[in-house]
Amino acid sequence: MKITQITNMVRVGEIQTQPNQQKLAFIPDNNITKEQLRDKRGRVYAIVVNGIIEKIGGSQDANGIQGTIGWYLNGVKKGNSERTYCTWNFFTKNCQAGKKVEIYAVWAPMVSVEIPTMNGTITKDIPVDYHTIEKAFSDEYLAAEGKHPTLNMQESGKRWQDTGLLEGYTNKDGSVYNSSNKTI
Repeated sequence: MKITQITNMVRVGEIQTQPNQQKLAFIPDNNITKEQLRDKRGRVYAIVVNGIIEKIGGSQDANGIQGTIGWYLNGVKKGNSERTYCTWNFFTKNCQAGKKVEIYAVWAPMVSVEIPTMNGTITKDIPVDYHTIEKAFSDEYLAAEGKHPTLNMQESGKRWQDTGLLEGYTNKDGSVYNSSNKTI
């Protein structure tokens, strides 16, 4: 599915490689404010390569969308999860191939609700749970495409080992994953 088919997301920025470094760079879009980058509300994001949605995800990282993306920029770091490493590897391979890797997002809206207290209620403005939004995005994508985005492993029932992106991953025990799907 093309990102142009989505009307509710805004472009947050682009991922780029850095000379002589494994850590990637995030370049915020000129139309995104620092406040939006650090907005603590839950958010649903899309990883987009050359205009095609490759992942739909959700996050409530306390550092905003910038924090969500930040985990992936240094995914090669020992001790990161397979998901973080594989996403970093996916970004790296696509950037090195000259492809444009972008991040889009939508933030959870605020709603006014009555919250029970010990002796009554108070009215609070709270964000909608991002999981509900993420599920709606995933369901719509699946209905339109007949499959999940490439990196939506959990939803598609696939494993990171099946992607080829785990190559070079260092497990917590120090063993390294290689292309024969074994650790050495």
